[in-house]
Amino acid sequence: MFGRRWTLSLTSLTLLAAIILAWPPQGASAQSIGGTTVYVDGQRVVTTAITQNGLQLVPASFFRQLNASVSWSASYRSAVLSTDSLVMGFPVGERHTDYQRAGETAWKRDFLDTRTTIINGSAYVPLAYTARKIGLSVGYDTRTRSATISSAEGNLVVQSTAHQASSEELNWLYRLTEAEAGGESYAGKVAVAASILNRVDSPEWPDSIIDTIFQVDTYNGISYYQYSPVLDKRIYSVSPTRETMNAVQDALSGSDPGLGAVVFYNPDKTDNAWVRSRPVTVRIGNHVFAK
Repeated sequence: MFGRRWTLSLTSLTLLAAIILAWPPQGASAQSIGGTTVYVDGQRVVTTAITQNGLQLVPASFFRQLNASVSWSASYRSAVLSTDSLVMGFPVGERHTDYQRAGETAWKRDFLDTRTTIINGSAYVPLAYTARKIGLSVGYDTRTRSATISSAEGNLVVQSTAHQASSEELNWLYRLTEAEAGGESYAGKVAVAASILNRVDSPEWPDSIIDTIFQVDTYNGISYYQYSPVLDKRIYSVSPTRETMNAVQDALSGSDPGLGAVVFYNPDKTDNAWVRSRPVTVRIGNHVFAK
């Protein structure tokens, strides 16, 4: 999930002003997504990928498995990767990255042969370039026809980013997503499911899918439900579509079009002051997503 925040010094913000950019051009998200296998210090990792100019791009979130922090800067329309020695931003729709090394005040720019692209809420960045930039070696195994990534020590442990859900948790997550976003786009469905998972990951919310969905807080004798389909009991009668179930699976695998949101609302249907006060991450269809 893109739950971490990118914090920069005032000097850094000034230097980064040049990367305030627009969303990718119309049709960029229509690129065909395929799958690819990458071997990281001998460990097999499967991820989605796209190809531009003969080069593979993978979701920026892939690099979380390589111990990099990954976040989203709404102000700069950029996927942001950071390690102990480097911070780099990939502005959407552009063919460059801006980066700053630890201990340095100046930001530098590398020009790329690929364009950072948003697909289903995930920012795709160049695999080989990014791996090398964070200090890893990149090769190609002709036998397996797969990219290889190696650390200097050869003992990099791949970190899993997928959520594990029981069949009961899946049932309720399918149902709530259908009830809340049945009429929304595919990305809207994924974003709703991802926002629930983001709550599970946050210390401010219940730490299980079921407890999160059915959370009810009581103040001054009044019960406040987190999700209206639980209050009006629609969650018990809906029948999740195959598209909704696929969207939930994508969210469980790490896709997050809501960009780290933990709440969502229809501005035409709610006057809740608290939810409207939350920092907005993105609007998808009829829903505003916020942290």
